[in-house]
Amino acid sequence: MPPYKTDSTLRRGTACLSCRKRKLKCDGIRPICGQCNKMNRAHSCEYDDRQQKSRTQLLKEQLSVLEKRLQELEAVSCWSNPNCSLIVFVTNATLPSCLARSSSSPLNLDLTPFGLEAFDEPRAGPSSITVFDDLGSSSSSSPPHSISQSALFHPGEAFIPPPNSSASSYSNSNPETTAHWDPRTSLPCGAKKYLLEVFMAHKHQCWFYGSMDRFMDSSKYPDNVPHPALINAMYLLSCYYAQSPYYSEMESAFFVQAQHEINAALDGSDRLPDIVQASALLAIYLYTNNRIMEGYRHTFSAIRLAVGLGLHQIRPPCMGSAAGYPQQPPLIPISQPRDNTELVDRIFAFWQVFMIDRSWSVASGLPLALPDKENPQCRILTPWPWTLESRTWEDHGIRPPMQALLEGPEPPASQGLYMPALKAKAIALFELTSRSKNSSDQNDWFYRLVESAVHRFSSTIPSLAYDRDYFVVQTLIYSSFIHLQHQGIFDLRAFKAANSIVRLIRQLDVGEYQYLDTIIAVCWHTASEIFIGALASAGGMEGSFGGDPSNIVNLSKCGLDVLTGALKALGAFSPLSADLAVKVEVARNPIGMS
Repeated sequence: MPPYKTDSTLRRGTACLSCRKRKLKCDGIRPICGQCNKMNRAHSCEYDDRQQKSRTQLLKEQLSVLEKRLQELEAVSCWSNPNCSLIVFVTNATLPSCLARSSSSPLNLDLTPFGLEAFDEPRAGPSSITVFDDLGSSSSSSPPHSISQSALFHPGEAFIPPPNSSASSYSNSNPETTAHWDPRTSLPCGAKKYLLEVFMAHKHQCWFYGSMDRFMDSSKYPDNVPHPALINAMYLLSCYYAQSPYYSEMESAFFVQAQHEINAALDGSDRLPDIVQASALLAIYLYTNNRIMEGYRHTFSAIRLAVGLGLHQIRPPCMGSAAGYPQQPPLIPISQPRDNTELVDRIFAFWQVFMIDRSWSVASGLPLALPDKENPQCRILTPWPWTLESRTWEDHGIRPPMQALLEGPEPPASQGLYMPALKAKAIALFELTSRSKNSSDQNDWFYRLVESAVHRFSSTIPSLAYDRDYFVVQTLIYSSFIHLQHQGIFDLRAFKAANSIVRLIRQLDVGEYQYLDTIIAVCWHTASEIFIGALASAGGMEGSFGGDPSNIVNLSKCGLDVLTGALKALGAFSPLSADLAVKVEVARNPIGMS
């Protein structure tokens, strides 16, 4: 008789939380299971020892949720009543859960002549559009979750607010008492107005600096109506920033519909500059939610389309009659801007995707979607994002912007205070210094070129009263100085830069965190690495700080406390920041930094 074999399968619910989250087979060994020990995840190996619910109890709870959902769907009939007003209440609630993963829709453009590699992905057609419900299931055809192509947002009806309506008229009641929105119907006007107002308050976090006039009332711009893909992407981020359980339930519908509209626009070559921005906004949403690879795919898509349209080679107004046309014939034909506002919007659209590409390449370690190449068709010629009233374009002539940034000189402070341009330059230097830090020789010509550019740029930034964008610019520049440190050796400049970031954080009010760019969390994590490195080598630093290494220890511990607290505070609005806060705490514990 063969020997008796015991069943190694664990009872339901007894695996560690880390293995359950990753759907891995857990051996249940305590305190650290075999899987977590093998993958160096000891810090995340935890067990839920609460009494397990029976299968019957779980089914009853699921039935209760479905019955509640059915009641909500039956209540949507009130939406068809024009007198039925939308009542919403924005709370400081916890962050909504991430959406179920769905396929992205990168663009099928052949950019081989531009020196960019192909990036082919399967595209979802209209028949595959789905909305994910609260239980994580999906349906592609059966109501109430399927979305028809024409049922959602059409600009002709989307942006005219109802008479006598204001934000206060629908912001003082609990949304739980109001019927939930049916994605097959048009969003009520009051909700549209509210979501646009939320986006207005947070658009700097998306690096969206174009004109909002055509979004607030499209009837005044019949020839330049925003594409529904861009509208849906804006609504998606507004629902996220609103921090309301009521609006967070709408995120999945807006996310799926935005992707569907992007596909439709590409098929019909419809308002493609808007599609660049729509893809960019989806990337911002995904990066903020720590869905890095999905965000990268949308960034790549936005860059490919922007290059195909020639948005990276728009000529400034000082070029006279040629203004608005790219230097090289674009791969995708595009009409001349109707007016100066549309020209500036296209310039802003390019620099938006540029900033997303450069900053999140540093954060993720992934390659740039638009790398610096000598290929004339890839070279960036679009001027920095100034207003048309500024004469800085003419002052800079026709020098490529990246060349002007590296070689100088910077414009005088009186001409260089336009925040979108400052932000774009700061992010460009942030990425360039990240590349230069890999150099083993500080005398390397690229290192010295970038270092000189950072010093020159930082010296021209004036001291201003607190401004959210200015706060981000300063933090990016200090992070750039940290990147310039020589790897493996304690660098006093990097330590001072990290302390400067801590001083900036101390100026923040609690209410400001929800308005900060998510990339700031990456800068804070970079500063924390300096303090952790300083603590690890504090014993061999006699002679620094007046010969007292305890100064280094005290400053580093204090700095880590501030940075960890800031990452946690921002983590209430960004899962990425919350994840980085955990990494800092884990990194500081092994060397006694608590």
